[in-house]
Amino acid sequence: KMIIYIPIKENSQRVPQKNFRDFDGKPLWEHTIDKLKDFQVVVDTDSVDIIKKCIGKNWVHSYSRPHHLRGDEVSVVNLIKNFSEKSELNDDDWICQIHVTSPFLKIEHLESLREEIKDCKYDSIFSVDVIQNRFWRDEEYGLAPINHNPMILEQTQDLPKYYMENSYLYLFKKSVLKYGNRIGKNPKILPIEFPYNLDIDTEQDWNLVKKLEKYGTDN
Repeated sequence: KMIIYIPIKENSQRVPQKNFRDFDGKPLWEHTIDKLKDFQVVVDTDSVDIIKKCIGKNWVHSYSRPHHLRGDEVSVVNLIKNFSEKSELNDDDWICQIHVTSPFLKIEHLESLREEIKDCKYDSIFSVDVIQNRFWRDEEYGLAPINHNPMILEQTQDLPKYYMENSYLYLFKKSVLKYGNRIGKNPKILPIEFPYNLDIDTEQDWNLVKKLEKYGTDN
């Protein structure tokens, strides 16, 4: 089976109160939760208000995060481990971790993954941005090209593809957690395009998603 696991903090460092800001007429966290009525959802939170609000949502199991796992320095992997150790999941059951800060989460992505894991040869799937641009790195002796020859001007679409984790989702078997990560030894990448890959980390991100909410993603 596949469980949707969502960690939600009450306080946010870079974008104050972002999980509780209004998006599409609801607090941001609830906007995401209410999309997931066809899934089994687990909410791990330090917010009493969120736990109270989840009581009326029969597809959601919410619980109060242990005090020793609260704070900005705690790894999300440790949060997931805590949940998995107390759950009744088997090693071959799947956990899909998402964030409520991806307001354009597309349910079709989750539905397709739920079908894929019925006969899946991978132990984990994670979402990425696919990037084909010219990269450089700063060395002691100066700038060094990473993925191109500056003496040969190639079209960007002919450059090697780089894959950047975008935190849109991580899907993994419970057994993967023994590696201390959400990505196992035999992973698959899931390219996610704009605007679904948007994640709110800064005020600029928030301003962008609010503009898209107002004017639509096609404008």
